[in-house]
Order: sequence, then C-alpha cells, then structure tokens
Amino acid sequence: MLKKLSIVLVVVLAGVLIFCTAKTGIQEGGGKLTLAEGFKNPPLEAKPRAYWLWNNGVYSLPQITYELEEIKDKGMSGLDIFDMGVSDPEKIVPAGPEFLGEEYIEAIAYAMREAKRLDLYLGLIASSSWNAGGSWVTPEYATMLLYSSEVIVDGPSHFTRILPFPEVDKRTPLGPDGLPLYYKDIAVVAVPQGEGKVIEDDDKIVILTSQMDKNGKLTWDVPAGKWKIMRLVCTNTGQSLVRPSPKSGGYNIDHFNPDATEMHFQSIIDRFLKEIDSFEDSGLKFMYLCSYELRGLVWTPNLQDEFKKRRKYDMTPYLPVLFGYTVKNEEMTERFRFDFKMTMSDLIIEGHYMKAKEVVNKYGLELCSEAGGPGQPLHNCPFEALRALGALDIPRGEFWNQHQVLDENGIDVLWLVKEIACASHIYGKKIVDGEAFTSWFHWQEGPFDLKPLADRAMCGGLNLFTFHTGSHNPPEAGKPGWSYHAGTHICPSRVWWPKIKPFNDYLARSCYLLQEGLFVGDVLYYYGDEAPNFVKPKHVDPSLGYGFDYDVTNSEVILTRMDVKDGKIVLPDGMSYEILVMPDREDANPEVLLKIKELIEKGATVVGAKPTRANGLTDYPNRDEQVKRIANELWVDCDGEQVKERAVGKGKIICGRTLKEVLRERGIGPDFGFSSSLKDTELDYIHRRTDNEDVYFIYNTKMRWEEVDCTFRVENKVPELWIPDTGEMKKNLVFDSVEGGTKVSLRLPPGGSVFVVFRERSKNNIASVSKDGESIFPVSFRVPGDVPSVEVRSMDNTTELLAWEKGTYVIKTGSGKEEKITVKSVPEDILVTGSWEVKFPTNWGAPPSAVFPELMSWTEHFNDGVKYFSGIASYCKEIEIPAELVNPGSHLELDLGRVELIADVYLNGHNLGILWKPPYRVDITDFAKPGKNRLVVEIANTWSNRIVGDTKLPRDQRYTVTNMRGPGARGVSWKDAPLLESGLLGPVRVLTAEKIKLKM
Repeated sequence: MLKKLSIVLVVVLAGVLIFCTAKTGIQEGGGKLTLAEGFKNPPLEAKPRAYWLWNNGVYSLPQITYELEEIKDKGMSGLDIFDMGVSDPEKIVPAGPEFLGEEYIEAIAYAMREAKRLDLYLGLIASSSWNAGGSWVTPEYATMLLYSSEVIVDGPSHFTRILPFPEVDKRTPLGPDGLPLYYKDIAVVAVPQGEGKVIEDDDKIVILTSQMDKNGKLTWDVPAGKWKIMRLVCTNTGQSLVRPSPKSGGYNIDHFNPDATEMHFQSIIDRFLKEIDSFEDSGLKFMYLCSYELRGLVWTPNLQDEFKKRRKYDMTPYLPVLFGYTVKNEEMTERFRFDFKMTMSDLIIEGHYMKAKEVVNKYGLELCSEAGGPGQPLHNCPFEALRALGALDIPRGEFWNQHQVLDENGIDVLWLVKEIACASHIYGKKIVDGEAFTSWFHWQEGPFDLKPLADRAMCGGLNLFTFHTGSHNPPEAGKPGWSYHAGTHICPSRVWWPKIKPFNDYLARSCYLLQEGLFVGDVLYYYGDEAPNFVKPKHVDPSLGYGFDYDVTNSEVILTRMDVKDGKIVLPDGMSYEILVMPDREDANPEVLLKIKELIEKGATVVGAKPTRANGLTDYPNRDEQVKRIANELWVDCDGEQVKERAVGKGKIICGRTLKEVLRERGIGPDFGFSSSLKDTELDYIHRRTDNEDVYFIYNTKMRWEEVDCTFRVENKVPELWIPDTGEMKKNLVFDSVEGGTKVSLRLPPGGSVFVVFRERSKNNIASVSKDGESIFPVSFRVPGDVPSVEVRSMDNTTELLAWEKGTYVIKTGSGKEEKITVKSVPEDILVTGSWEVKFPTNWGAPPSAVFPELMSWTEHFNDGVKYFSGIASYCKEIEIPAELVNPGSHLELDLGRVELIADVYLNGHNLGILWKPPYRVDITDFAKPGKNRLVVEIANTWSNRIVGDTKLPRDQRYTVTNMRGPGARGVSWKDAPLLESGLLGPVRVLTAEKIKLKM
C-alpha cells in the first residue's frame, strides 16, 4: 500500500459562498469588489506584466497585436515596451528603425491603440536601453565627471602660464580646438606637497580660481615650498546608453540636472504628441526609468551652488578630498564627504526622479523606476534609496533567479524587495513592483522553478511582478526567437506558454490580496542620515526574533509624515508601529532628533543608544551641541547597563533591552509562529489587514512536505484557507483558541504556500483530532508523508471525514463534543503500470507517436527526435478503476508523481486542469467511471534540449533559431549544455480514501 502516515486538516466549501465586503478594487460596473470577488477574479492591477523587448528595435505590427492578445488571454495585465540592442555574435538579428524616430513612434502608437482595445496597461522605457538618454541629448545636458590636471611648482616664484586641460575620457565629444564641446572650469586650487596627502591646516589650501583667465592662464605668486596646482574641470564623459538598438543610441543625460531631465522627457513626449492627441486615453500608462548604473566621480555644472545652498558653506576648499586628500583630519574629511554625498543624493532625487515625475504627470502619465540599490560594488547608486523610491508614482525593485552577490553579512544584495516594500509602506503607495526572475538561464526554467522566488519576494512585500523579460518576436525570428542576453523570456514563443495561465493566476491572486489593506509590522527601524543608504533584504533581527515583521524609515518621513496615536507610531495613510528603533551610529540629524523627542513626549516608544554628535560640517560645531543637548534631555543617564529605560512625557526611551522584550512589555507577542515535528522546518510569512480581514501568506521554504501547527495573532475569527493557484476558499473548522491568538494546522507541499484569511466571528470549532490514540491536531512527532492520513472538511452544509488510512479517529469540538469513527479498511492505491502511447507534434524532429514501455525522461530515449524534443507531447493510456471504488463513499485522486515541467490532464474527455507544481495531483472522483478510463496527459518542457540537439545538425536542418550562445553567464555553449529531464516521469497512481459523514 503506497501510503505514508501524515495529516492535512482543511475544509472545502461546496456551492455558493456568501462573503463579507472589504476595501478592494473596482469591478467593471464601477462597484467595489469584495475581497473574495477580487481573489476569484483579480483586477488588472494585480496581474503580472513583462518587459516587452523590441530586440535591435525590430517590430511587426501584426505580431504586436498577436502578442498583446496572447498576454491578455494568459492572464497578464500589460507590457513595458523596451527598446534594446541584443547580444548577437552570429548577426542573425536585423536592425530596426531608430528608437522614437517617426516610424518607431507610429509603431508604439499602434501598440497603444491595441493595448487600449484589449484593456491592457502599456509602459515605455524612457530611452533605448539604459541609462536615460538618446540622440537628442546635447553635450550641455549629458553625463559629466569632474576631471583634474596637476602642475607641481616650487616657491617662492612667480607663476604665469596656461594650465594643462585635464585628460578626459576618450569618448568625450571634442570641438575643432581639441577641447570638449562643453566644459566648465570648476576651480583651481593649490595644495602643499608634503608627505602623503594629509593637509592638516586648511588655510594652506589656496583657492586660485579667480586668478585663471578664460583661456586657462593662471597668474600666481607662489609662496615658499612645493605646491601642487589642480585645475578641476567638469565635462562630458561621452558615456552613451549601455546597449541601445543599432540605429539608436546617444548620450546619457546628466541625472543631477533638472533641466536635462526636463529636456529629455519633454523631447520624448513632444515626439508622441505629433502622432497622438494626448496620453490621457492612449493605452500608455507610465514611463519607466531603469536602475542608475553610471560610474566615476559624477558631477553637474551647478553642483557648487547647490552644495552651498543646501549645506551653507563653500565646498571649494574641500575639493582635494575628492581626489584622495585628507583635510585637517579624518573626522573633518569624513564630515565633508557626508555633506557631498547627501548633496548628490538630493540632486539626483530632486533633479531626476521628482522632475521626471512632474513632467510626465502633466500629461496624465505616471513614473515608474528602479530607484533603489543595490549600490557598490555592483552599481554606483548615489542616493538615499527610500527617499528616491518615495518620489516615484510606482517604485520598482529587482530580484534575480539563482544569481546571488552576498554582502559582508551573507545577505543577497540583489534581492531588492524589502527596500521597495518599505518605501511604499512609509510613503503611502499601494504597489510594490519588482523586476522579476532576471537570469541568464535561457529557457531552462518552468513555473515551479520560479515559484520559490515569487513566494520569497511576496513574503518580503512584493505585490506586483514585472517579468524580465518577454521578447517581441516577429515570425521571421523563428522559435524560440531573438532574445536579450538576460531574462526568463516570458512570451508566446515559450514551449509552455499555452499552459502558463494558472501560474499567472497564482501570481495575480496572491498580489491582489497583498495589495489590499495595510501591511502589519510591529517595528519601524530608522536607518539614519546617510547617502548612499539602502535597506537590506528581509531578515530576522536577533534582538527581535522570529514571528515579527518590520519596516525601515528615513528622515524625510519622520519629519513630514510621522505622528503618535494611542502610543503607536502612525503615518497618514494608516500604517502604525509599536516602536521606533534608532540606528546604531553616533551621529544624528538634530532636526530629526528634535522631531523624535516630540514623538516620545506624545507617547512613542523609541529604542536605541544615545547619539553624541551631528553629521556633516553644516553649522559645525553648533549642530553637534544641538544633538548633545537633545540627546541628554532624552537619554539623561539611560546607558543600557545601569539604566535601561526612561520616561519622557507620555512615552519612553529604552536602551539595553531586546526588541522582543520591549514588545512583550507592551503586551505584544509574535504575529506568527509555528511548531513542527521536524527541527529544521522553515516558514516565511507576511501579514496584511483590511477593515474586516486579517490576511496571512505562509510559504514553506523547504522542498518537502510539512505539517505544522501555526499560531496567528488573531482572536475570535474563523480561519479560511485561500488557495491562490485554484481560487478555492476553504473554511477550516479545525482550529483552536490559544494564548497569543488562534492555532491552525497546515499541511504544505514542497515549496507550498497558502493564504490564511480570518474574517467571520469564531463559531464552534474542531479543537483536536487523533488517530489510534495519537494526536494529529495538534501535530505529533511524525515525519510528514506525501499522502495525508485524514482530512476534515465541509461539503454541502455537512462535515465529513476523509480517511486515507484505516484506524479509529476521535474528533473533539471546542464546546466539548466528541465523535469516534472507526475506519476498518481503505482500498489499496492503484499503481498505473504498463506502456504509454506518446504523441508528438509534426515537423519538430520527433516521430508522430512512440510507445514508451515504461515512463522515462525523453532524454533517455533511443530516438534522437525524442531525446532532443522540445514542445508539448500527449501521453495516452487506458487505466482500469474497479467498480467498487466508484461509489458515493469513495474519494479518488490521480497522482502523476514527477512531471518535467507542466501537465495538462484529461480524463474521459474532461479537462481536469493544468498541474505546474507538486503535488501533481488532481481530484478525479466526479469523472472516473467503473472499468476502463481514457487518460490523456499533455506534457510541456523547455526549448533547451532541442537547441542542444540542433548543435549536432547542419545549420539548414535545425529546428530552432536563437541568438543566444548558450545558457548561463559564464560562456557555456549550447553544444556543452546538459540535457534537462523532460516528460511524465511518474510513478502514476490513483489514490483512494473513504468518506464518512460526521454527526457533529
């Protein structure tokens, strides 16, 4: 008997369900959706989308229509047009027209009209490839760096000659005189040449800017000693867009100059307004800016003026610091660096993101951007990330598939989700978007390979997926077609594209629930004043412990959006937190510290050590004294050792205690916890709350079955299991009220996930279930198997026991009632053996049909056409089901075992659905008949095997076309790539259970 001892405790509702309302999206008719309605049929804003790469700028109008219709049909909400040059060593991809040239604009306008017709969202990248820029960017608006030339002189002497122009980038555009077309002399400074680069007396830094004429000639009476004269010039780098389409390109703009940003976006908009009347009803919803990835000592012509306006002092004497000098001492030098970096952060946020939003908003468009990290060593992101993200309409993050770059703490710095979620939460934005599943594993993955990444991202706060990438492929591109060098390639040319909708529905239902209500977090961390400054991926703070969630905030939100109500930190959009945690650093912004003092006096609880000084050189040393004064008023003698707490007004300051202790003292226990018979069980979660519902998403991080008792910090409500891949909503009668909330038993498959939704007031419940004297709920110490021992569920207004194993079951209700049921026998499972007929599509290398004596991977077949087959094949077989198993007291499920990668199941002509994740199992009770049953299973794999096989064929006999040399980022060629297991691998079983109606 192929059964293992385990348990699932769920409730299935049959028929029509009546649901209470919640704050949600809008129905087509204009009314508000209930939470259940939106879950069943998610609105457009919750459905996944994708980058729509027009590779090398090539497009086809009929194909545009086809692909938009396909993504609509497969449950996606729209596409972001992304002009991109591709990696193409064999030159198989032609060159399309210039990006945003007249012909290109007409094609985008056509796509806009089609998107509007289909009720889809369309976005547009604001340049060909990235960063922002184009052919319309002239030198005065292009990216600039600060360059230096140096002359060594001895004094005393009289110096009068032309200072050499700094050596600039080879790409810098030059005029007939050999000088850059655009440049600006920033300063001329002379520094003493002693040992090393330490200038202890800043009075010895001589500013000579006014003594150099417009031709670069400097006149100076040199004092005694050896001096270095530095001529500092701001000019173009000549950096063009990273990977533009062949006929496009142009310079990157100066991201720190609002005039450059306005010119850039206005140039794009003006080109469209020649083709369309307005954007208001065009189908185009937003413009998109990629992540900032420029390097070097970036400058902007007005930087000195902006610095003085913001920092209240002249930066010129400190310019040598930018070239490695220490001025006065290391502390003063670091203070200047702080001011410089904060100024650069302010300029790119205000001059680029805020200005771009201002421009596009005037035309009815929104701005979406990756304005977060990860920062060095990967990208030179010079901004304070939360403020940058808060400046957008739609903040977008990024995460990769199987590509990790770890920081010093072993945290994946490419996992840009928690940062984006925090920004959305603290700035009152609904959407947490993410560039999703980026990789170099071309056509290697199936949906289940992506699911753990999706679940991890959603537990971090993501609630909208933007696939990286989906290629636009005209018919001449063949299959799998042309692609960018990175991406998961979500597009109609995918092998398993016809079977993708259930996966998209899974993402959409999940994102819908995670967009509703408000995030629940107990702790708000303040990450201090600093630039660049980023939020690390979601992790458990040892001081806090598992079961609590958190957000991170910045100075701007504290100063402009934060208040206190009933002892909680509150924001104007409804977010609230129990405690505010100070950053672990000595410096503080006195304005922020003063606001925190006000919050504490109004009742806030703040945890952290006392700061001792201000940051930067602005109003130095007065700001240091301000910080010391405010800190002394707050902390006094609270040192974290002798004194760990101090009352201030209605609130308190705490130091030297763990966050978990602080929360416990406030009567706050973990929001989520679990117990398991296995020591290394790992579950992740996120919690959102609407006006009427508590919504938890629970994710099993292990690739094995888990049976756990979970405790949710919710009282007097009935838990329901909402299944995002099917849309089922199951009331769970098996739960119990315990200290800290409600205990619910969950059975999760490998990599499985579920929403636990608390809505209605608690009624009579089943408080315990046992089998042969051994507890099932609460869970006992047993290893979970792939088949449960028993389920308790509600069917047609009755409660029934579904027994997968014989035994004596005892069910007790919360009110003390007890019912004992003895199941004397359960029929044996049916192991489906023997041969299968497998049918293959024509003209793809495989024979029309083949007989498999037993189930095996296609890659093990003797026929090369089968071995290297990529596509969808149909397994056909008649299975015998004994008559005694087809009766009202039996429950039957078909288990396919292993599937590589997706299965679409038909029994006796009835489509039972697409199975894309374990367990590859479906209920056949209503479709099975006594005797012979016709089973057809369509299996889809990926393109990889056929591409590998094609490397062994002459070019004119190949079935596939691709510009990709091979999978992965390290030069693996297709001819050396391993074959991927494909097909129905089994074992295939018919699982049996007995149904018994309960009296209670």
